[in-house]
Amino acid sequence: MYKWPQGRVIRTICLLLTLIVAADLGYNGAYGPYNFYLTAGAGAEGATRQLVIGVLFTVLALGAFSAGLISIGFHQRAVEFLIEVEQEMVRVEWPTTPVLIRSTLIIAVAIVVMAVLIIGVDFTNYHFIELVSWLGGKL
Repeated sequence: MYKWPQGRVIRTICLLLTLIVAADLGYNGAYGPYNFYLTAGAGAEGATRQLVIGVLFTVLALGAFSAGLISIGFHQRAVEFLIEVEQEMVRVEWPTTPVLIRSTLIIAVAIVVMAVLIIGVDFTNYHFIELVSWLGGKL
């Protein structure tokens, strides 16, 4: 593997996330719906169709897993990027609890203000359109 000792943590995390996505695609595409069709009484035709779709999803999941494995282990640009990400994450200054709470409150207040403004504009536009429609009916 290309520069394996460097960026080992972030590469392992990426590999695990890819494996989780592949397992999710395989299960939700194959076994879960196939089992549902068999137990729900949809018949063998529905179960067979779902099994074919599930096998397709499983093949796609294995392809995604293989591509992820190759990209995080052997592709030079991807490896360099992941190594830089891990080095940058070490230098990140994480916020303290009071700063995090204050920032969250500021964002929440900004969201509420924006929501009120959007509702006000919608309300004004609605009544303006009703006024124009009413005037158009009078002419």
